[in-house]
Amino acid sequence: MAIMALLLTMMSCNDYSPQENLVPEWSSPAGKNSVSPNLSLDLNGMPILSWLKIEQSSVALEYARWRGDRWSAPIIIASGNNWLVNRADFPSVVQLNESLWAAHWLVMTDPSVFAYDVFISLSRDGGITWAPSFKPHTDGTFTEHGFVSFFTEGDDVGVVWLDGREMKVGHGHKEMPEPKQGELEGMTIRSTKMTADGSIFQGQIIDNLVCDCCQTDIAQSNQGPILVFRNRTENERRDIYFSRMTNGRWSESQPVAIDDWNIAGCPVNGPSVAVNGQTTAVAWFTRAKGFGEVKLALSKTGDSLFGTALEVESGDAVLGQVGLAPSQNGGFLVSWMTYTDGTEGHLKLRYFDATGIAGPMMIAEKIDFTRKAGLPQMVLLGDLAVLSWTGGGESDKQIIVTTAEIVSTQQLQ
Repeated sequence: MAIMALLLTMMSCNDYSPQENLVPEWSSPAGKNSVSPNLSLDLNGMPILSWLKIEQSSVALEYARWRGDRWSAPIIIASGNNWLVNRADFPSVVQLNESLWAAHWLVMTDPSVFAYDVFISLSRDGGITWAPSFKPHTDGTFTEHGFVSFFTEGDDVGVVWLDGREMKVGHGHKEMPEPKQGELEGMTIRSTKMTADGSIFQGQIIDNLVCDCCQTDIAQSNQGPILVFRNRTENERRDIYFSRMTNGRWSESQPVAIDDWNIAGCPVNGPSVAVNGQTTAVAWFTRAKGFGEVKLALSKTGDSLFGTALEVESGDAVLGQVGLAPSQNGGFLVSWMTYTDGTEGHLKLRYFDATGIAGPMMIAEKIDFTRKAGLPQMVLLGDLAVLSWTGGGESDKQIIVTTAEIVSTQQLQ
């Protein structure tokens, strides 16, 4: 069976001149003092890169679009002096449908209990101008709200987030108000839909006990959106779960696989999901066996069960922070980080076809500070993997953008 192998050819990010206008200029448009990148694709399959720009007294959310040979000039969406800047929970900019774009960011409300809110802004002119922001949650509590993913269903658009309004103790370790009888006492994952003018409707609790600070992710399929997240049981088992939206409602969550990872704290290491044709893939990290493992599970779109988890890589050096993207030939590309020495590590890639057959593991790039890198971002533009993370030194953090080419090779024997 034919597979894909990854041959990484790093494209030049310097020495661009007008006479070389056929050579893409991939160097980061964010410049110095930039952190927290997010990559998404517009409806034409072109990358959108967003980031936080850190100034002396404020933080701004900016983004740029890929124009075929270079990034567009950055556009500022919003700014503030009380925003949360965090390696794990970070803003995004996405195109939802032909006319609507969405952006989100996070604003601190009570640092003593690490409380913050989600703010969303919508654009109806292709991301050029942005409407006044609003919050998708209306509880008004000084608790955590974050780890956002957007989705569409038909003409509806919506958002999913982790919601701490029911938590008895916040991450600031300050006792929260006692819950009323029958109320929940942990982090929940919630959803709401919104109109183009920012009105919200049809709220739903998807799961009433989830991991506190692992990223969520959503992929769109022909049968509707699928959501993945790290669940949490009362006895502290933290496995990856999923929910599918059917007829406007999220289904009861189910495990992608049972790792039986018992850990009395959030690993800050969420899953990623992608859809390619009739196949859904989920990639995630676990240390259930005492060492790091990156896994991949496949399901036919619309099925309620995933197949046996496949090993992407395992070992003490495996750190996770996975990315996942569908390839143009029907397979999936997985990205993740590994530890090498001190603060250094590698960003790795591995291709899997739609049946689960894997190509070789490849090192895409060295990462100098694995913790500062946060969650490396990855999207596919044809056969080109576009990669981004927070790099630079301790005093000069800045977004790094690079690429890796995927080339077809021979059949496995």
